[in-house]
Amino acid sequence: MDDSDGATFTSFSTSVSGIYSRRATIEKRGRKPSKSALAVAVGSYIASPSAATASDLYRTAQKLSAHNEFFATNHTALCLQLLDTLAEHLLAVASVNKATDTQDEASTQYSQPTQTQQTPEDSLQLLELSYLFARKTIIGYPSHALCKLLQWLVENVSVSALRNGCETDTGLKLQLLVLAEMIKISAGVRIYAKEMKKIKDYYRSLTILLNSTEDAELLVFSMAILARLVLSESMGSKLFSEKNVDQAFVLIFSVLDGSWHDNSDESMSDTTTILDRRSLLQMVSADLLCDLADSQEILELLEKYPKILPTIDNCFMVINLNGEAEQILVAAHFLASIVQLSHVFRKMLIKSLSDQDVLYRVLQTTVHPSKLAATTTAQLILKVIGDDIRSIRSLFEPSENAERLNPVVAGMIRCITDATAVVQRAEDNEVLSNSDEYLHTVEVCHLLTKLNELPAIRSLCVETISLNQSATLIQVESALIGSVEPQDLTRFHPQLSIHLVSLLSSLLSDENMSDKNKRTLVQFLQTSEVSTVLGAALFNRSDKDIVVESLLLLTQSLTGSGNKRFHALGLAEGIVGFSQRIGDASDNLQSTIASLQANAEVSAKTVEKLQSEMQQMLHLQDEVKAQQDQALKDIGVKFTEQIRQKDDAIQKMRDVYEMKLREVTMQCESMGQHMNKQISSLQQRESLLQESRAKRGILEDENSELKRKVQVLEIRIEEIAQTHSVAMEEMKLREKELEELREEIATISGDYTAQREQLEAAQDETRRLEDELNEQKLTNENTYKELVLLSKAHKVLADEKKTIESEVDTIRDEMANLESMNISIQSRLQEKKELAEQLERKVRGNSRLLRMLRAHKRINFRWRASMTLLPLARMR
Repeated sequence: MDDSDGATFTSFSTSVSGIYSRRATIEKRGRKPSKSALAVAVGSYIASPSAATASDLYRTAQKLSAHNEFFATNHTALCLQLLDTLAEHLLAVASVNKATDTQDEASTQYSQPTQTQQTPEDSLQLLELSYLFARKTIIGYPSHALCKLLQWLVENVSVSALRNGCETDTGLKLQLLVLAEMIKISAGVRIYAKEMKKIKDYYRSLTILLNSTEDAELLVFSMAILARLVLSESMGSKLFSEKNVDQAFVLIFSVLDGSWHDNSDESMSDTTTILDRRSLLQMVSADLLCDLADSQEILELLEKYPKILPTIDNCFMVINLNGEAEQILVAAHFLASIVQLSHVFRKMLIKSLSDQDVLYRVLQTTVHPSKLAATTTAQLILKVIGDDIRSIRSLFEPSENAERLNPVVAGMIRCITDATAVVQRAEDNEVLSNSDEYLHTVEVCHLLTKLNELPAIRSLCVETISLNQSATLIQVESALIGSVEPQDLTRFHPQLSIHLVSLLSSLLSDENMSDKNKRTLVQFLQTSEVSTVLGAALFNRSDKDIVVESLLLLTQSLTGSGNKRFHALGLAEGIVGFSQRIGDASDNLQSTIASLQANAEVSAKTVEKLQSEMQQMLHLQDEVKAQQDQALKDIGVKFTEQIRQKDDAIQKMRDVYEMKLREVTMQCESMGQHMNKQISSLQQRESLLQESRAKRGILEDENSELKRKVQVLEIRIEEIAQTHSVAMEEMKLREKELEELREEIATISGDYTAQREQLEAAQDETRRLEDELNEQKLTNENTYKELVLLSKAHKVLADEKKTIESEVDTIRDEMANLESMNISIQSRLQEKKELAEQLERKVRGNSRLLRMLRAHKRINFRWRASMTLLPLARMR
């Protein structure tokens, strides 16, 4: 900056203010709000989620640019809405793909694809979009859609991680990547993930995956998830033991230095996704290293790890003006991450920067052709410097070192100067504040302001900077503040002008600046444009550091001013003007709220009117219902009279049926006598059966080779005798039941209550018999344990079973004869009235069911005994 520049500065600063104020007013009237390409794509997708809008959004979002990189930070609410929409769309596509996979292959083999069909590539694309917008978005506690997405990710990964060939499963890798990024910076997501029911199965699947695969992507993504969820728990201490951590370090540093990528080029899949970017895995590996360093023990191991210093030096070598943009981003991300871990790493980075060649290359990268790489490098230097620049003061003390940096400082100032044209051409404040050039210039100006605390750099800035261009830039942004709508004022922050005002203020302390230029600069810093910029800085809501620097700048300017009150009044004018704009925005919001409340009141009145109409309709419905109830009552009276008449007729029929029932009772008694004769014949057959079995036992006693078998058969004969005694008891019970039936038949009054009591008595008897059978079963089970040593018991029991079955068949034949006799008796009784026929059928049915039940239980018991003995014999 020479004297001629300072001479024209005053006149230029007074004239340009009015020019740009008028220009801003004209643009304010005719300008239409515009959005960036990414914001338009996001809005289109949220309005209409489909494969086409998702593809457009993907093409826009995957570009490497500063705007895309910081989009989530500057549009958090929009990104949260986008993530909810992506989650719902992804779950819908996943359900459609799952349903398609379950269809018959033959039915889908010749079907032609349509535009509405979803493909697996759609779900992969949605997963990539979820990663791109989740990595920088602070989610907080997840919404309902994100909760469902997290559950789907956990369940799907728990299953897919255990399959063979998961190393080539791109979907699994993307699912792991999305979940890892969602839990990285959002504590609410981590809390929700830990509380899920299937999270333990998820941990188990990831642990199995770590032990069964050698794929670096699966290993890094899985370890990142586990480190962020269980590192501080007991499971984390076991999982991340010293041995496992050492293996993780080997993997991470092999990924960072590129050796893993060189060995895996041949096995890459044909699908083009973000996983094909070499920088992606390196970024996640650097994040994993920082996540592991949250543990103090692992941090100490990392500080002593032998590859940490070579990796830091290699990263500084990558950061140069001609370097690849992606690799510069990886190196800057790694260095910016580890510098925050501990003071030891900060010392390592400063020690590496002490080399003048390294420092020159790094500072030179701030003007890299890639705005994203240059912006990231500037942010890295700011993080390394921190709040205390004295740590690198010794690097600039020799004059030769400072002179060498002259081209770099000139390039930074040229970047700031070129931004003036960008700001002047801006059609919309939002597009301007999110453009790559503007974001890059903001970081460069911030870095240059921080470096200006060093006398050597400050002298270079004084020699190079153009006050006219700087004043123009500040005045243009001040005019933009005046042109923006009040409701949009809280979202627009003139960051470049704020840092530029700080930069110009720091130049006042340089001894090489002439007094004339100092006075001119002081006068400009007291103008309304500067005060407006400072007011915007003080009301900044997104960056606390800007507010702190603005307060320090105000304190410094007031301290060095001769007339503090006059200077303060000048600054207060712009600050009050900005606060008035904020007040106007608040008033506009209040008026909007008032109009909404008025609309709500009108809606409430409409609702009340509708409610009154509804009450009238309900009243009419009540009247109609009362009329219908009266008609139903009349019908009920008529129906009651008809029922009374039918009851009288039924009573008369009941008297007639009772007379017929007495006759049926006499016939049943005769039938019972006949049944007693049949029972006696059955007893004789039972005695014959017992004698035949005794003879069979005597024949088997003559066989000396089967002595033990004979003993068992004798035990069996005793069991049969017990069974026979049980059968005799059952016969006695039958006689008692017949007597009870006779008594019940004699006391039947025709109603159904007595029949129900008979049925309950029969059920009680059945349960009692079942209890007895269960007791016998327990006794037999104890007896069967002694039959283990029988070698040929199965054959004997099989023969015995056949004999019993033949006897049972004989008994069944006799029972069939009895039933035929009963049928003949029933045919004679059927000639009577209908009630007598039903009663006789009921009595016959009850007795028949009891006999069949007891016979079936005896057969079932013997069959179970034989089947229980069969495996014992086989074991022998």
